[in-house]
Amino acid sequence: MSSIQHCNYGINGSEFIYHHKPLKSPASFAVLLITLLTSAFSLGLHKMDSRILTSLCLVLTCSLIIKLYLKVYSESILILPSLGIQVKTSFFLGRVNTNFIHVSLIKDIVINEAITMHSVIYYLVILLKSRHSEDLEKLYPLFSHSWPKLDELLQVYRTAQEKLILFEPRTSITKSNIL
Repeated sequence: MSSIQHCNYGINGSEFIYHHKPLKSPASFAVLLITLLTSAFSLGLHKMDSRILTSLCLVLTCSLIIKLYLKVYSESILILPSLGIQVKTSFFLGRVNTNFIHVSLIKDIVINEAITMHSVIYYLVILLKSRHSEDLEKLYPLFSHSWPKLDELLQVYRTAQEKLILFEPRTSITKSNIL
């Protein structure tokens, strides 16, 4: 089961890493591809029209590569006091997306909720302000490829509020305030 790992660096900051579940078995996709191609050969598809077998092989191989390319391996948030927040997403095939949000652009960090037909989903959001005013410009969701539990989001929220000395003191958030 996936969960958030917290690395506390003291006054230098904190890092939260969410490791995703590994692929159930990457070899199973390759086995599926070989099985389908073998069955296609045994049915004689290559004798009827070799383009059918070639296109089947190409479609299955491309779908495997796309699935592996888009599979998220981990997401991390590095909170640096008086500097900002670095958000990093690592993908299964080694691709990494990194964004840094300077502390001057952060208006607040909040836990937001989305209500669906069957559930309530909580997610962490950075409220970004305009460069020229204090107006809210946009929302930047954190852990956008995963859905951490509310307790884990509360841990990230509290740490971010402690480490980023941006805001006036206010009442601390509790689980009962959210629910």
